[in-house]
Amino acid sequence: MDRRSILVPHDFTAVGDNALQYAINLADIIQSNVDILHVVKDEKDRAKATAQCEKIISELTNKPKDVAVNFHIQSGTIFTDIASKASELKSSLIIMGTHGAVGMQKLFGSFAIKVITSTQVPFLVVQQKYTGSDLSKIVVPLDESQESLQIEQVTSALALLTKSEIHILTAKQIDSNLKLKNAVHSGLISKQFKEKGLKYIPVVLPKVKGYSSDIVTYAIKEKANLIAFAYHSDSLLPAFDKFAQNLITNTDGVPVLVLNSKEAGNYFF
Repeated sequence: MDRRSILVPHDFTAVGDNALQYAINLADIIQSNVDILHVVKDEKDRAKATAQCEKIISELTNKPKDVAVNFHIQSGTIFTDIASKASELKSSLIIMGTHGAVGMQKLFGSFAIKVITSTQVPFLVVQQKYTGSDLSKIVVPLDESQESLQIEQVTSALALLTKSEIHILTAKQIDSNLKLKNAVHSGLISKQFKEKGLKYIPVVLPKVKGYSSDIVTYAIKEKANLIAFAYHSDSLLPAFDKFAQNLITNTDGVPVLVLNSKEAGNYFF
């Protein structure tokens, strides 16, 4: 059986190194290999990039023997090449490092969410200072949309491999219709986790600062290792983009996994 692939876009910075180490640690747990991707703007830069990738791999000191690390040099742009390479490799996961809110803005401009959701592959963002790959506790926030439930497939697969406990979050609602929708969605995803033998805890979050801030506060309090949610917006600058970016660039550096619910495939993990 072919091993899974974790794709790591790498810009030859310490942030990229951190994401690579995170990916290697996780690959050892989920029995995967790791593929580094570096995108060059011009073919004349390929030789230099190749040498740098070879150097990075040769200097790895904590690589488990069963995890193979390969590299790929692509000429083009990160706005399309991350998605195309992940599709070509049938990657189970993309793991990318960021400097946080400022770094995301510098790297992607206003298209940060578009890059992350340009692919059907789950996209895990690891901030600059985060270390370790413990996934013993995963926070899964839901909303009133059916699309938000699509995070269940990826979360279940990851939790089964990492023996994680899942905390299912919904926002406290006053409106009876919204309250019912949240309760139904929490019940549906709880049922799916239960059928797969996963540990889960449904939680209704009281509104304090706003849903995205309250999610991060809860994750920090519970010492969660990952926030996983489904993204489902077609607009360039909708309110949901702000919600998503607040989670992805949370100031406490909790890693965040994003799934494009409209593009989600069925082969992950």
